[in-house]
Amino acid sequence: MFKFVRKSIYRDHFAYSIGFQVRYVLRDPEQARELLVGKAGHFIKPKGRPDAQDLIGGSVASLEGEKWAQHRRILSNAFFLEKLKDMVPRVVALTTAMMKDWEHRIAEAPTVDVAKEFRTLTADVIAHTAFGTSYAEGKMVFEIQHKQQELVAKLLSSVYIPGSRFLPTEQNRYRNKLNRELRRILGDIVQKRMESSEARNGDGKHANDLLGVLLAANKGELHGPQKNLTLTLNEIISECKTFFFAGHDTTSSLLTFTFLLLGTHTEWQERLREEVFQVCGKTQLPTAESLNHLKYVNMVLNESLRLYPAAPAMFRETYKDTQLGETVVPAGTVIVVPIIMWHQDERFWGLDANEFRPDRFEEGISKACKVPGAYLPFSMGPRVCIGQTFAIIEAKIVLCTILQHYRFRLSPEYVHAPMTVFTLRPKFGMPIIFEKLT
Repeated sequence: MFKFVRKSIYRDHFAYSIGFQVRYVLRDPEQARELLVGKAGHFIKPKGRPDAQDLIGGSVASLEGEKWAQHRRILSNAFFLEKLKDMVPRVVALTTAMMKDWEHRIAEAPTVDVAKEFRTLTADVIAHTAFGTSYAEGKMVFEIQHKQQELVAKLLSSVYIPGSRFLPTEQNRYRNKLNRELRRILGDIVQKRMESSEARNGDGKHANDLLGVLLAANKGELHGPQKNLTLTLNEIISECKTFFFAGHDTTSSLLTFTFLLLGTHTEWQERLREEVFQVCGKTQLPTAESLNHLKYVNMVLNESLRLYPAAPAMFRETYKDTQLGETVVPAGTVIVVPIIMWHQDERFWGLDANEFRPDRFEEGISKACKVPGAYLPFSMGPRVCIGQTFAIIEAKIVLCTILQHYRFRLSPEYVHAPMTVFTLRPKFGMPIIFEKLT
């Protein structure tokens, strides 16, 4: 849509309004670098509708100022690369379990909706690796969050009347019920971890995963630059809520559209399989070390994120009159960073910008794009996605493990209709036909 409007009507930059809200669409990546890096402190995230904040409200994804900086510093302890390497065996095991379940179904019907399968798998991964919860507990959280996503999507299609969220309507009662139930389950998960930590260690020290880091902050056990940072139990629950949601949604989107591309461009699928066999072997499980040597896999994932970024656009809001490039943007204006438009813009990627060409990333991201900042699958600057390395490592593991066991192609039943509900996803699923390797 942005691409058509820019080329056909407004050329390089334009503004539009939704009700009383004015939105300014950035014209080039240099403005985005200024917005997200150079003048990052001059902007805030738009608040959005108060009745649509149940998924990420009160967490690092929505906080501002010093409160955001405090949460970000605490959470960064859980995303060091060395810590993330520990998750590799667990992701391999969960992917293997998923494929074992496929064996019985594929024998009768070889078509699998991988959009659904990857949502379940990535949800299970985040539950196990970040929170140490069982499948049953994680499933309850994700079922509620799925209902919340459906409700928010419905709310966003209607006009919000200030104060209406406090009215005792059926929809508001349902929304409040879901939120209460979610916070109760997350509270139970937190409480169980606190009790198990006390029982296991005697000194109350917590595990090294995301929930362990959050609980250490709650008890003032962090060291180094974070030693004086603390979190309340309510803040911990808010962060858990966000990472249960965001921690799987991005990876699920990436895997789903990667399988669309590899199921269509089977020559690249064979190239990846050959690389995986060469680096990991045909039967050996992927390891943290082997993941570092998968050049073609990296190229394909980068190209998938270019063509189908999980977040097709980003939004920021000016709280005071601010100059971006040659334009003075008035206070209260929502600024749109049209990620998917830039990712497919011939000015930055060449005449084949709309084609699947992973080899454009052969020499890395910096050489693939003509203009720095035109590739933003995880944003940039201080608010760059804190879980991007987690998402990429997980996607590599899942992709490699499946390539070792199956050949696949896109089903003719597939209907191409990407849609955005927080993240990009296929409206009618992603049917893939699998064939077991012999």
